[in-house]
Parts: sequence; C-alpha cells; structure tokens
Amino acid sequence: MTDPVMPEGKLDLTAASALHDQLQSVADHDVIVNLEKVTMIGALCLQVFIAAARSAKAANRSFQIINAPDTVLAQLKSMGFTPKSLAEGSV
Repeated sequence: MTDPVMPEGKLDLTAASALHDQLQSVADHDVIVNLEKVTMIGALCLQVFIAAARSAKAANRSFQIINAPDTVLAQLKSMGFTPKSLAEGSV
C-alpha cells in the first residue's frame, strides 16, 4: 500500500494536471486520497478523480476518498457526488 495522495488548497483548473500526475504515480496500487487540506474542488479535478477511480476499478484496485472537509462535501453534493460515489467512479 502506498501513502495517501494528499492534495492541498484549491483543486481547480490550475491543479488538474498535477493532480492527474499524482494519481498516475500511484495507479499500480490501491489508492487513498486524503482531502483534509483541500479548500475547494472544481469540476475538472472532479473528473480527474472519476477517471482515476474508474481505472482503479478496472484494475481490481480500491480507490478511497477520505477526510473531505464540509465545504468540499457541499461542493461535491452540488455536483451530484459523495465521496463514496466519486470513489466508485459513478456518474
């Protein structure tokens, strides 16, 4: 098992490429994403998480989202997601 991926701050357009790279670097393992230091999540980074979750599922690996702050939970909810549905790669 690898260490959790721990993005920080705003996960917006400018963060999407780095987030994708972080998730690609751990794609050969079960993935845990710790959102405790995230202040905002935008649609593009949400899509990065969905793609990573789907890739993990296709490879029979787990993908978990943990410690999302209330503000991030509210943003996910406004886009129709929960940490669980996001981790499942559901749309």
